[in-house]
Amino acid sequence: MRTAAAAVLAALAVSQLAACGGSTAADGTAPATQGGTLTVLWPTEPLDLSTDSGFGLQMISGSIERLAVFDALVALTPAAELDYRLATSLDSDDSLTWTLRLHEGLRFSDGTPLDAAAVRDNWSLLADPARKSPSAKIAQRIESFTVVDPTTLRITLKEADGQFPRLVAQTPLTFVGSPTALRAKGDGFKTAPVGAGAFTAKEWLRNDHLTLVRNPASSVQAHYDTIVVRSVPDETQRYNTLLAGGADIAFSANLRTGITASEAGLVNEKAFSDGGLNLLFNVTKAPFDDIRARRAVAYALDAQALNKALFDGTANVPSTFLREDSPLHSDVPLPRPDRAKAQALFDELAAAGRPVQFTIVSPLNFSNVAEWVQSTLGGFRNVSVKVDAMAQTLPVLQGGFQATLTGTPRFVDPYPQLALNLGTGGPNNYGKFSNPDLDAALREGQQSRDTAVRVRAYETAQRILADELPLAGPLYRLPGQYLHSATAFGEGKLPIINDGVLDITRLTGAG
Repeated sequence: MRTAAAAVLAALAVSQLAACGGSTAADGTAPATQGGTLTVLWPTEPLDLSTDSGFGLQMISGSIERLAVFDALVALTPAAELDYRLATSLDSDDSLTWTLRLHEGLRFSDGTPLDAAAVRDNWSLLADPARKSPSAKIAQRIESFTVVDPTTLRITLKEADGQFPRLVAQTPLTFVGSPTALRAKGDGFKTAPVGAGAFTAKEWLRNDHLTLVRNPASSVQAHYDTIVVRSVPDETQRYNTLLAGGADIAFSANLRTGITASEAGLVNEKAFSDGGLNLLFNVTKAPFDDIRARRAVAYALDAQALNKALFDGTANVPSTFLREDSPLHSDVPLPRPDRAKAQALFDELAAAGRPVQFTIVSPLNFSNVAEWVQSTLGGFRNVSVKVDAMAQTLPVLQGGFQATLTGTPRFVDPYPQLALNLGTGGPNNYGKFSNPDLDAALREGQQSRDTAVRVRAYETAQRILADELPLAGPLYRLPGQYLHSATAFGEGKLPIINDGVLDITRLTGAG
């Protein structure tokens, strides 16, 4: 039970928070005009801010900064509907040739026009094998371009893609940088990007903060003059900084932090998507190159027990990979926990000289879950688990690992994230899973515009995932939690796009 002193402290912290960053005036009233500074706390900083990092508009480090600098050609709403932004449309009659139309008069912050030729140049650069872009395979799906006029680009694909706008919306194709700056800066563009978004990058102090200032040339008129994104890896420090009035918004993927924030009187806005927190296996390294090991661990983990132990039963524990309210949902059950089956498989592997021994690479955000997995598996014979928690897991995932806790793939539409993360050769397929039947199902879900056909395709995909287990989970639906005071942003909800990305370009104060 909270003490009276704790309640007073929480109330004081909330009142301090309301005065931070220009969201509200010192007396708690809304500002009369736009302006001020918004401070956002994030667990990690991006490796770079280029347009070809391999990631698009996913709820990961760097997403809100890229959106601020570049804006987006097209995004998705949380309901998986297309949200055209710098573009006005992307249409096709045959799913092979697509026509992209842009708003007129768009300019990058260096004065270069954001026109059809600029989009062509950006996507051609991504596809260039010599640049070795992580996004190359995505851009290389395009066969040719035709600049019809300054605002119209005709795109011919190598094979039909009935969901091409969704590919653009969720990948780096949606980010367009100034071709002038891309040529002039070279690798320097990664830390000094030039886009047509509402903000420009003013200062980047590594492992501390990135300062964004208003771009007067942008067609997007943001509420704030300045946005500071501070990287604070420690969950407790991030939360305490928010409480002390050192920021306007703090991001957290840790459900326990969200519970604590709500108890302290803060607002916890949650953004859910499909997928969730998974234990991803590297299927090319022992012990998880053996499907028996993957099945043993999956049977051993009881998500409801995790929910009770760590989150007081408040987590959203799924029974299917896709949400029940997804337009592509089908009732394909996730593997159910079975302690007897798990132990039998652990014993069988040990008898074969392959005892299950592995290390979980975990982001700091999920270290409590990793430790729960370690403790749970410690209750079985013939299995040994270590935990390696770190602020940045991506370099390790690219270099090799045995298992990792990850929030990807998370998505509001399965295409393209399932293919990128679990399809053969996918650029984000760190576990190196490969199954031709899965690839075929994902391709059918990509190529068709018929919702019924897509539902059947993804039903097949889910059955394969449940049987082959490239990952265990989702253990729970992973919300993007944005914590802030009750008075900072008025009564409306924060603007969220895609799988939970905070759109700071459309965020306004309480006024």
